[in-house]
Amino acid sequence: MDLLKWKRQSSSQSLQGLALDSPMTSSSPAGSSPASSINENSLRNSGFFTTVKRSLSRASTSPPSGFTDTSSPGTPGSPGRKVLHKQRGSFSSFDSMQRRSSVTSEGYSRVSRTCSMSFSSTRSSTIGIDWKTAIDWKTQQVEAHCPVEADPQVLRSKPTYMVVTQDYIVKMKSKADALSTFPQIGSGPGKDNNSMVPPPEPLLVIPIHMVVSVFFAESSRPSFGIELWWKSSSSRAAYISTQVFFSLPQERADQMGKIVQQLKAKNTEFPDASLVPLEVEAQIMKIFTEEEPGFKTCKPEIFPVVRRTSVRDDTHSTKMDKTRKAQDGASWYLAVGRNMCYLAEAGPGFPVDVKYQTFGLVNLTSFRAKWNLHEERFVLSFREPFKPAVTLELASRYYRQIVITFMKADRFLKPCWPTTLQTVEVFRISGLADPQLLIAGDNYGGLKRTLDAFLSAYHCSPVEWEINWRTAFSPEFRLLPPKAGNTYTNLQLLAVMRSLRYNGYFNSISFNGIDLSTLWDKYDFHGKTTLPYMNRSCLALSDVELGPVRFGSLLHQELHALAFCSETIRQIDLTDCFVESSVRREMAASGKWPAFLFPILNLLELGLTKCNHLLLSGNFLRAPDVEALIEALMTQRVEIQTLDISHCGLSDLALRDIFEVLFHQGHSLQHLNVSGNRGRVHASVIANLSDVIMDLRKLNVSGVLMGDISGPLFSFETLLRFENLEELDLSNYKVNDATLYALEYFLSQKPLPLEPHDQSQPDSRKETPANPASILRKVALNNCGINGREAARLIRTLGHHTSAHLHISGNPLEDGIDDLCRAISMTPGPVGLHMDMVEFRDETNFVVLMKALMANKNISFLSMAGTAPTPSANAPCPPEVCEALEEFFANNKSVRYLDLSGYSGKLDEGQLGKGSARSLRGLATNDTLTHLRIRNQDLHEDVGTLGEVIRQNSKLRMVDCRDNNWNLTSVQFLAKSLKLNKTIIEFPFEQTEYDRIWKRVVTDVRRQNISKTAMATQREQENVLRDALQKQVQALKDTVQRNRLALELNSPFAIGFDESPDTCGETGWPSLELKMPNNNQSSLPPNLSATNQKLLQVTPSPSRLLDLDLDSDLMTTPVDAQVRDKQKEMRVHKVPSVVPMTVRSDAVEVDADLTAPYHVGRDEAMLETPPSASSLNDDDAGWASPTTSGILDSPMTPRTPPSGLGLPDGSGVVEKESRTPSPPRYPGMNVSRDSPQVVPVFDMGTYFAGQNFVGSRYRIGGLEAHMEE
Repeated sequence: MDLLKWKRQSSSQSLQGLALDSPMTSSSPAGSSPASSINENSLRNSGFFTTVKRSLSRASTSPPSGFTDTSSPGTPGSPGRKVLHKQRGSFSSFDSMQRRSSVTSEGYSRVSRTCSMSFSSTRSSTIGIDWKTAIDWKTQQVEAHCPVEADPQVLRSKPTYMVVTQDYIVKMKSKADALSTFPQIGSGPGKDNNSMVPPPEPLLVIPIHMVVSVFFAESSRPSFGIELWWKSSSSRAAYISTQVFFSLPQERADQMGKIVQQLKAKNTEFPDASLVPLEVEAQIMKIFTEEEPGFKTCKPEIFPVVRRTSVRDDTHSTKMDKTRKAQDGASWYLAVGRNMCYLAEAGPGFPVDVKYQTFGLVNLTSFRAKWNLHEERFVLSFREPFKPAVTLELASRYYRQIVITFMKADRFLKPCWPTTLQTVEVFRISGLADPQLLIAGDNYGGLKRTLDAFLSAYHCSPVEWEINWRTAFSPEFRLLPPKAGNTYTNLQLLAVMRSLRYNGYFNSISFNGIDLSTLWDKYDFHGKTTLPYMNRSCLALSDVELGPVRFGSLLHQELHALAFCSETIRQIDLTDCFVESSVRREMAASGKWPAFLFPILNLLELGLTKCNHLLLSGNFLRAPDVEALIEALMTQRVEIQTLDISHCGLSDLALRDIFEVLFHQGHSLQHLNVSGNRGRVHASVIANLSDVIMDLRKLNVSGVLMGDISGPLFSFETLLRFENLEELDLSNYKVNDATLYALEYFLSQKPLPLEPHDQSQPDSRKETPANPASILRKVALNNCGINGREAARLIRTLGHHTSAHLHISGNPLEDGIDDLCRAISMTPGPVGLHMDMVEFRDETNFVVLMKALMANKNISFLSMAGTAPTPSANAPCPPEVCEALEEFFANNKSVRYLDLSGYSGKLDEGQLGKGSARSLRGLATNDTLTHLRIRNQDLHEDVGTLGEVIRQNSKLRMVDCRDNNWNLTSVQFLAKSLKLNKTIIEFPFEQTEYDRIWKRVVTDVRRQNISKTAMATQREQENVLRDALQKQVQALKDTVQRNRLALELNSPFAIGFDESPDTCGETGWPSLELKMPNNNQSSLPPNLSATNQKLLQVTPSPSRLLDLDLDSDLMTTPVDAQVRDKQKEMRVHKVPSVVPMTVRSDAVEVDADLTAPYHVGRDEAMLETPPSASSLNDDDAGWASPTTSGILDSPMTPRTPPSGLGLPDGSGVVEKESRTPSPPRYPGMNVSRDSPQVVPVFDMGTYFAGQNFVGSRYRIGGLEAHMEE
């Protein structure tokens, strides 16, 4: 190797990682850093051109060049003899800095194009200069210097010397070289500045403004080291790292302090100096858009970070890695999106290859860091359900912004969670007082925001839910069954439950119809799951109070959290959540019966929940749940107000045991429902229980009573205590005369709703209305053996209860029909009358009943399903019956809901005769009826009459005529008749009805024993008929959609499809009332697409529509302006409601317009070091590096109170003579001998004021800890 080639190689490796371009901003008049020495004056004054000329004369054989690199520490060569080399390109750190954006500055500002041009002009004036000598180290102000230990793992390594200036961190080969290069270090004047010998070259030069992180080295060496990471000047997305070790801890502390001081000065002087490369930022933005497409306007917070290696990795590193020179490596960036955070790794090559990992922000289980200036290390731990935790050991100079950003994200996504809990469990930031973070508000306690965050973190699809105000404890969160008909996954259920854990907006939660049995035997053993031991008021439970919940499944823990953490939940509806088929499936899989009640019952026994309304209908309760329920009912502290155990498969023994302990709940029990169970109890049990119940409001014992008693089931004196009685159901039990007389007398004496108690007081201010809950709504005596005379007496007693529904189905009402008809026609009677499955042997009695109903002016809901004269075999409907029905349809002015469906079974039938559809002609002039249900009456032969009624009636809103043996012709006639109607907005036609009709069509077409040719022809006919049937069915749906759009067009109201409140709980009757929509765009008309505009066009003439051909060439005309003006006439019969009764999940606004909800400005005061924080000289010898083991081994949740708050005897009295207090288990808490004191670290909030301890529980946080004497 010749001498020139050796010089070229040694010179090309001389200044590795040197970036001579200091950051420039518009604030600097010269366009460069004040501390930088790269300017014409410094070059001219330092003899720079003389040095360059001398260098050129010594290397006259080499071509002129520009940039060179420093050599690595292990590269041999004389530092005094150098040659110039050819410039490798025009790219430099100036280009890198100008093409990067700021991720931590306000507004995500970028360097302007004008500023970029100034950089280019500055750079062009220095092309061709030897950068080794361009920096005049003599003019740099030295902040610190110290010898560096030699690396024992590298052969023939010698101690080096480190110098820290205002702009650079320089590593020299020896102290002598450092004194020569930096003569200002020595005590004397130093060497002559005009010396002809050039100063020694540095082994390593690190620009301070390009430092990513500096922290204590995590190494197996006994020395005290510092690890530095900085950005490469030769690659857009690359990091370089090095480690330096010192002999004494004070030397390391001094060097670290000076470096941190200069970093802070650079952040203040040049806020845009540390920038993320545009290529990396673009890739991260693309990742964010793909992962979270619902927040396109949101900008993620991006921070350069360093992924640290553990001590074990450093111990097992090879000597080859130690001797290898510093090279460009991958760079890491931590991006915080809306619901997720991303750790991106960018390769050093070009184009930039970005790999990333996603973590849900609500999955953050631990954030460990220190608020010291010299401690930039922090540890993040994320854990998804049923998966082990993932720990990220990172470091960054922006660690404080990262801490506050994650705190903001946590409070933004979980606004209802107590700050104290998050500080104790998640954010373990030593030395940081809890900052007062202001976040944007959200409706419904942040439910939408929190639920979306959990669903995103668990990688789940959205769920269906709504907010219901039509319930006893409103508002109520109601989880709806999925639209696809499947069941929710375990992760979806966990996301819903955990998003509701601390939500204080709702008073009740409903999982009605949701299968929760899959969570019963699910345990999460992959990590330490935080058991919800603290409620919203920071009331913590001990291990004894948690009881078996600690070892329970996820279902038990989540039910415990819902009932305990919120403090506002009064009721959890678990109806049909554990049906018999699911329970038996789980039992077969696990070998044990699922039990789910004990978490709520445990809290009731402790008096720690308001959830004393148990709705368990439809659940298959087995022995463990029954035993737990019986034990809870016997507890004196438990006060159950609602107990619904209907259709739970309870046996005689289980019912008897439950009724025996219900006597303990007589002072609090208000609602009791035990209907539909397999077991039976004697009527005397109910009679005795009613004597101890003080305020009974709802009682349903349908189908569980047996036996006769001598007296009344409820005495009149007992019923007088039930002045707030709302519902009473004694169906399927033959009541005696004494019970009927007592009930009649009570109903006649029961005060009316909103009636003044003292009518003699003329002063209106003393008139106190009755409780609205005292409105009598339902009296059900189905199949009780009541005749017409007894039913007449009940109707007369209910005459002044205008909101009551009387159920007398299945009774022999024909006996005493005259008295019943007089009571119906001459008294107001109840508002709802249910007379299903009543048999009339004499047609005359049925005619008289229909005439009495025609004269009634109060009944608005009438159900007569299966009620009809006993028909003869294939006999037509008698003319008298048809005339009576037709007169009822034409002249009745009160009935709005009518059910005249038939019943057809193997042992019983209740249908009108053939030709009864002729009576429907009376509906043509009816202007009161809005909901008509006439199913299973074989109307296919009289479809013409029904179609004519549909065309002529202008008040009907719903027509339900399913299961009437329709065929293709019938459906076509209904479709064309419905097209002439503009008011029907509900015409149920489900898939089962379509399958039934198609089966009938196929049966008429198919033949037996036909040839293959005929079979092919038959298949073609079936295809044609199938297309025709689908076409007519679609025409039905399009017409209904047209009427809905026309009703809502140019109107601020929307149609309500929730169940009507006027049907006394009967399902299948939508209200169809115009009400205020449940979204925030109520003033806008519905969005009319091209298809909807076509549906709103005026229909052709009736003569053209009633053509029974299968063509669809119908002429259409444009929308008439007069028709649009008549929209008010087509509105429903009631005044629109002002407040919606339900709000669907898709109607809740998403605050997606927040551009940067987690942004932290660099100038915010919370980023400053508090006076009580550790200084830079603290060595942190007692605090180990936050590693994975430290997180996993540390206690996740406190289980026992501090020693000063303990109750050893369990009597509720604090031990006065306490021993020496043990160290507090929680950061910031200091329990003294006399009274516990708490350092003001946690933010208690306004809702914690005035809270006291109960029993052995204790509170965490606040300015002091109160003890209960």
